[in-house]
Amino acid sequence: MPSDRGRAPRACVSCRRQKTRCYESAVSGGACLRCERLNQRCSFVRTPVSQEGTGSGNSDARIERLERTVAALLDRLGEDSTTITAYRSNHENGRKPGIPLSTANFANVPSNSPENPSSAPVMIIRDLATDMGMMSPDTESPDTVLDTLVNPDLQLVLLTSFLKHYGQWILYDPESDPNTFLGTVGQSPLLQCACFLIAVRHTSEELATRLAPKLYECAKSLVSNALLTAPQNIDFFQAILVLCLWSTTVGQVPLSIDGWLLSGYALQHCQCSPLFDVTLGQEQDGQVTKSALDRWCLRNHLYLAHLHYCVGTSRKAMLHSSQIEACRPFVDYDRLTNFELRMVAEVHLYWTVYENSSANPVNLLKSLADFQNWKNEWQFVLDRPRSQFIKMGFHFAHLLLYDKSMKARSTEPSDTIISEMVNHSTVLTQLAMDTTDEETRHLSDHIYHMITYAAIVICRLLNMHKDKLATTYNVEELDSLVLRLVDWLRGIGLACHAAHTLGDLIARVHVKLCPRAESPSALLDQSQDFFGADFANYFPEFLGVEATGDPNWALLPGWSQGPY
Repeated sequence: MPSDRGRAPRACVSCRRQKTRCYESAVSGGACLRCERLNQRCSFVRTPVSQEGTGSGNSDARIERLERTVAALLDRLGEDSTTITAYRSNHENGRKPGIPLSTANFANVPSNSPENPSSAPVMIIRDLATDMGMMSPDTESPDTVLDTLVNPDLQLVLLTSFLKHYGQWILYDPESDPNTFLGTVGQSPLLQCACFLIAVRHTSEELATRLAPKLYECAKSLVSNALLTAPQNIDFFQAILVLCLWSTTVGQVPLSIDGWLLSGYALQHCQCSPLFDVTLGQEQDGQVTKSALDRWCLRNHLYLAHLHYCVGTSRKAMLHSSQIEACRPFVDYDRLTNFELRMVAEVHLYWTVYENSSANPVNLLKSLADFQNWKNEWQFVLDRPRSQFIKMGFHFAHLLLYDKSMKARSTEPSDTIISEMVNHSTVLTQLAMDTTDEETRHLSDHIYHMITYAAIVICRLLNMHKDKLATTYNVEELDSLVLRLVDWLRGIGLACHAAHTLGDLIARVHVKLCPRAESPSALLDQSQDFFGADFANYFPEFLGVEATGDPNWALLPGWSQGPY
């Protein structure tokens, strides 16, 4: 007999049909764990020999299986299945059988009774189809899967790291007790999984490589289930926010989560959730509870994450101006932290960027005036500590605006526009490197998106307008700035960090658009195997790195091509 050693684990027929993982039972000859959990027939269970014969024994076995199937159907439809048992018992004892199906029995079981959880019409149809073998993809994930993947000691380590560096995003005090945080988060498998998925990037390369893909699959399954339930609790919105803010390398797959779509779903759930019903400014005595303020701050963060992707992927926002204006009263509360205040200012910045960038045609002078008005209004925030990220967004906004203006022109761009784009790109990238600290590796992915885009703009301007640039700028210094930025990104965190991924991307674009003899070969050596022909398709449209045979790439894909 050939050995099974080294072969891939076998899968039952149902799991193969659904293209899902199949875990064989520890009991020899037993159903796989998935089929056992779904209470369905499994091809691993063989029919006993006694039932495979012919004659009356085989007929009785078939009748018994048919009766069991009918009983299961009756249970799902609200019928009393004991009539089948009584029918079988009477038949075996030689007594006259009664009528097994009675319309009166349906009235005895209320449609909303605990014994009849699947009373909804569509759910009945689904369950009956399941019994007939027409299975839908299994998106349900048991709550115990996280305990299997992450032992209790590691759970505390990961959540302690998350609380310290990311807790303020989901309104947890970074200085609070990690054990208390573990007990709270542990009540929501989705939030717990999201926290693990982000924190594991800061442990070790081996642990991140081993755990991240499994946690990612678990998170997808949990999200699929959560989106089907409304209204949702606060844990759901916190988990969605985490997955959106750090979606670039979740599961070590570039942009494996569509942040625009996922944040959009969360915003729709906000509309039907009582958590966000409180309107600031209408409380008695002008008082607002901390829990209400926290919930509204969390909603602001969801708005910001959604707007990041609206601007970055040229998609329509699932928000309107009145919702953005509702964020403004937060600035009047003394309990608002510097972090929360920056988030409110940034929401208004990206709404301004969104409205002006999505206009067709773009009004350059009006847009520049709107940006300046925003700066004047929020200057008091720009003067506060750690405002460099909002300043980066301000320069990023100008880059998008000038690019849109260039695309609307049929003539060569003016020297002024080219000069402005170089200025904003260099200031943005230099600001990022000059403000490096211990929290740099914990920044949201959007910060790295802006930095990457600015570097790509420099590369393309050097490729398309090098002669014009040479009259005003030191071209070699611009080239050197890009190389220094690549080294800076590659020095942040582990290799699975988003900064490494995006640093490799810049290196690839630089070598293609700005070839030069003295370029270090390491730029390609470290990324040649990582980049494939379709690699650019993983990234958001605002990076503008689509593959093309024409070296004179456009600075940015056309906004009109966005999936509106």
